[in-house]
Amino acid sequence: MRLSCILCFLAMCLFAYASDYADFEQLCTRKWPIPFFQCLFLCQHEEWKFLRPPPQFTVEQKLNGTYCRRYGLFKGVCYNGRCVREADVPTTPV
Repeated sequence: MRLSCILCFLAMCLFAYASDYADFEQLCTRKWPIPFFQCLFLCQHEEWKFLRPPPQFTVEQKLNGTYCRRYGLFKGVCYNGRCVREADVPTTPV
């Protein structure tokens, strides 16, 4: 009985630890918006430090389905780094 409880606890810890790596989004210390590209952002990977080289930046895409505004007026969603109409997003059959 004790052994099964211990094994169950270890299995729960394993699943909880693995869920940290299930995120496919980059780990950023700060996200900077890019003004005219709503579905992209600059990802800062380190902190700014005195007398150190500047941190590394990468351009990342927001997740597909994130809300955005097309041309500043119309509703849209992000798809592969671009803001498109919801009707233009391809759907995959389940």
